[in-house]
Amino acid sequence: MSVSRGMQLDERGVAYLAVRVASAVFLLAMYLWWVRSLPEDAPRRAYLIGAVLWATAALMSVVLRGTGGPVSTSRMLTYTMPLDLVSLGLLTASVGQFEDPFYAFYIGGVATYAAAFSPRKAWVCTGLMTASYLGAHLSGLHVPLEPEAYAFLILKAGMILLVGGMFGLVLERQQRQGESLLGETREVAALNEQLERSMAEMRAISEISELVHSTLEFDNVGPLVLDIVLKALGIPAASLFIIDKAKQETLFSASRGVPSQTSPYTYDFSTAEVEKTHTDDHFACLELLDHGDILIVFCAEADAIDALDRDDRLLLQAVASELAVAVENSRLYKLTKRLAITDELTDLHNYRYLQQRLDDEVSRARRYGKTLSFLMLDVDDFKHVNDEHGHLVGDGVLAGLGRILKQSVREVDVVARYGGEEFSVLLPETDAAGAFIVAEKIREAVSLHKFPDEEGEPTIHVTVSVGLANLPVHADDKESLLKAADDAVYHAKETGKDRVRAPRIRLTRLGRATTPPRDPQGQEREVST
Repeated sequence: MSVSRGMQLDERGVAYLAVRVASAVFLLAMYLWWVRSLPEDAPRRAYLIGAVLWATAALMSVVLRGTGGPVSTSRMLTYTMPLDLVSLGLLTASVGQFEDPFYAFYIGGVATYAAAFSPRKAWVCTGLMTASYLGAHLSGLHVPLEPEAYAFLILKAGMILLVGGMFGLVLERQQRQGESLLGETREVAALNEQLERSMAEMRAISEISELVHSTLEFDNVGPLVLDIVLKALGIPAASLFIIDKAKQETLFSASRGVPSQTSPYTYDFSTAEVEKTHTDDHFACLELLDHGDILIVFCAEADAIDALDRDDRLLLQAVASELAVAVENSRLYKLTKRLAITDELTDLHNYRYLQQRLDDEVSRARRYGKTLSFLMLDVDDFKHVNDEHGHLVGDGVLAGLGRILKQSVREVDVVARYGGEEFSVLLPETDAAGAFIVAEKIREAVSLHKFPDEEGEPTIHVTVSVGLANLPVHADDKESLLKAADDAVYHAKETGKDRVRAPRIRLTRLGRATTPPRDPQGQEREVST
């Protein structure tokens, strides 16, 4: 029996049971009212047995249906079919001569079996019903038939076969159409689901593209990109790596849902592979993009990676392409930003950046009552270096000076090329005495260093004159601080070069002039106490 037929018949099971019970009551009532008055004893007995068997089949159907168990209507018909065949045969044999009253039962029976069973089984049932009908009429329990009546009997039997067969064919055709329609419905549902997923992935790519191109600071949008990807793919936990193979460094990494404080993966530059930092065999990695120096890797649970279909992988590759563009744009932006505030020759901060930091640090020092020192350095007789060795060697000397300056100060200090052969150092929260120590350290480091000549030999010796100014000791704003430091440089030049000096104009505190302290070489240094 097919599922659709069983469902259709089960929906009408109550009506079927009502008809069976009503027909059983009718048959028993007809026996009491009419069949008992028949003159022949054999037909009466056959009718009574047939009616009892029919009533038994009806009662069995009610009991099986009323249990509420897994017995379906088709299974119930299978149980009652032998009783039906025998009872209909006995009933027809007993009163068949009275215009064949149970012929309709045969027609209804084959229709019911055709609706309940598979085509092959329905044909078997139809054949049995036809044999029961013919056997009942040929049993001789009623008045013998005239010879010409056999033709009509065969016609009626043929009609039973025809009705059962046609009914089965029609229902089978409907079943095939229903199954075809159901298959098409499922296919449409699958296509709709795939379309919705594709649209969700397209929306994800659109969101990522808009997000990536909305800013040049990739570190801010990278985690959001990973969140969008995980939402589109339905993956709860994953990690994303963007690796610079040339520099052997991870440019970006983000993790979501990974059960650890750090990512479970690292990139092994020696083997060019992503390796696990934890012994978790449930995770796997997928290489999304390997173009030039950029490698983009996506890691998640192994089952999630295996479940990715073609569309999912296309989504990840599209995202990887957007990320590669974003990384490249971020690189260019950072490079442009760095070049805007960096001196190309010495790799120090330039004059523009120095002015910005001076504004910030002076404002902060005045707001919070902090001290601030500023050093101005000038290379002594630098023209002589250019004239004797050439400008290329002179540029090398300036670059070497930049490296010495960066090595001699703290990370919080700002070293800048002021212009030409002049340099400056901004020392936040440093008093005049501390600034003098730093200035002497720089002066001594430069004096002891030998710079390479045009042959690359370390033969060039230069010195620097350093001017020191402090806020609030020597100045109270940026302009006066710069002027005081510049004046101190000229003072150092005038007093012999290769030394550290404070401004020549002595400042007073509480109306008294201070005595200039002396540096370790015994020279005066203009630092107010």
